[in-house]
Amino acid sequence: MESGKINIKSKEGEFNQNSYVVEYKDSCILIDAGVRYDEIKKITNKPILAVMLTHGHFDHIEYIEEYDRKKIPIYASAYTKNAINDPKLNASYMFGSKVYKVSKINELKDDKIIKIGEFEIKSLSTPGHTRDSVCYLIGDKLFSGDTLFSDSIGRYDFIDSSKQDMLKSLLKLDDLDYLELYPGHGRASNKEEQNQNIKRWITILNRF
Repeated sequence: MESGKINIKSKEGEFNQNSYVVEYKDSCILIDAGVRYDEIKKITNKPILAVMLTHGHFDHIEYIEEYDRKKIPIYASAYTKNAINDPKLNASYMFGSKVYKVSKINELKDDKIIKIGEFEIKSLSTPGHTRDSVCYLIGDKLFSGDTLFSDSIGRYDFIDSSKQDMLKSLLKLDDLDYLELYPGHGRASNKEEQNQNIKRWITILNRF
């Protein structure tokens, strides 16, 4: 893939979470399903080849059933199936418990490149915020879900969170080569800014 031809459009959901349309040539993929299908189609006229979930928290999967009904393939961690079926794991118990039903989840493997149409997507397992957290590297752009934000990191106090896993994931991302960062909440960032942000949080996690 040619990074210069990748176009990113974002749409904020009801809980201030980001869903990203990643366009390349004549098609696109969607990162997270926190926005309705019809709203996404307002910002792209390209066919959606796949939905890539960063993790199974309700704000990032709220409309996953709509995409499933459209027969758009869904990709996620092997652990996401457990999360979407468990209100404690998907955190919807805080706002009225919900179980999400989809026909199939295509399970990702760590550090593997998936080819979908003309897209080449590297999936990176980054547990910590949740057990099923995944980041995606597309060209020189990293989609970090709730693992990494522009100037912070994701919470690690949920039922399936782990501070030690978060630390390992931050070390993994610190070594990763990318230019732009697109997090699950908040503004975009870049590798230069994350060189400082990640190191600061590694120090904090090691201290406490």
